[in-house]
Amino acid sequence: MNEAMFTRHPSSGALGSISCFFLIVLGLSSCQSPHPHQAAIDELQELQRSVSTAFAQLQELPTDSVLQCARWSSENLQELELLLSGGHIVITKAEGSIISEVSRARRLLKDHESRRNRLTQNTERTRLQLQLLADAIAQNAHIDGAGTPIDSGYIATQVLTEARIARELIEAINETIDLARRGVALVEEARADNDSLQTILRARLAQHILDSTDDSTPEDS
Repeated sequence: MNEAMFTRHPSSGALGSISCFFLIVLGLSSCQSPHPHQAAIDELQELQRSVSTAFAQLQELPTDSVLQCARWSSENLQELELLLSGGHIVITKAEGSIISEVSRARRLLKDHESRRNRLTQNTERTRLQLQLLADAIAQNAHIDGAGTPIDSGYIATQVLTEARIARELIEAINETIDLARRGVALVEEARADNDSLQTILRARLAQHILDSTDDSTPEDS
């Protein structure tokens, strides 16, 4: 007989063993159970995405334009109040509505810069807290930074707390965006009417001063 017929091929056996190994690994991977707190992890990650989306919308606001409108409304309201401060000028209902619009724009925009700075800080802190909690849960950490044991009750409580904070932050961001947009729109609508009204009020004030001067001039004897 030909001995070659009985010769073994070690390489074929090795490949077979390797193939079996990978099949076993794949089989074990497919059978692994999900993380017991995967729902909490998913919720935290979704909240983080929602916060980031809301903050991105805030950043899309033209900061310079919003702040310029805020300054405009503040300065022009002050000018209108100064023109009317003596109580000598009578205005119509329509003119009062113009002043009210300028005042309303000021109220909507006056705190925009400080609100925006505060929201930026809160967003950074909130996103970090959400990420840290999600990582701790995913990694099956046993204690938090303060040494408190991390168990199911701890996870449920902390997720609720972080979710509340995140949702309140999103609400505050959306409110700030809404206030800014409404304020800018009001300024754009009120500019022309405000300029015309101030011209009219200055003319009335000048006439009042002129009339007062004439009344105070002694008559010739």
